[in-house]
Amino acid sequence: MQRAHLISLMALVIAVPAATAGSLHSSGAANRSPCFAASNATYKLSGDAAADYTVRIDNAAPGPNLRLQMVDDPAAADFVLVDDGDAAEACKGAAIKTIRIDATAAEPDVTVALTRTAADYKVFLKSSNFTEQDAAALFAVIWRSARKPGTGLAFVTGTSR
Repeated sequence: MQRAHLISLMALVIAVPAATAGSLHSSGAANRSPCFAASNATYKLSGDAAADYTVRIDNAAPGPNLRLQMVDDPAAADFVLVDDGDAAEACKGAAIKTIRIDATAAEPDVTVALTRTAADYKVFLKSSNFTEQDAAALFAVIWRSARKPGTGLAFVTGTSR
């Protein structure tokens, strides 16, 4: 898929910038299940083996579906995820699809190689709730869904507590 085409499918994700430049996980983040709304779908990261989507993040995979580069400049990114951890509305009243990250999955829905060097798509992350692997898994599932005809995307972030 052409980069320009992908950019046209994705809206810039900015809830509210993180108030401080702390670690990727705030003190209460371990007890949260991050949610992410894209168009008419809401995605929630889960450790459940029966998740709707399984994403394998494996930098040594011989033929990953996606190669993603983590970047420090949101203007250079194809996917930008920024939140402050206070937008809990994304999980409320929505049909939620779950995503499980499993580095050893034999038959994942999507396999991702995550790097800091040049790759197919660029991801920027500044979040108190999502890790780089979380952002990569979200992008991978949305990318997979966007490849279906007639899918348009818009984004809102949040967490459930």
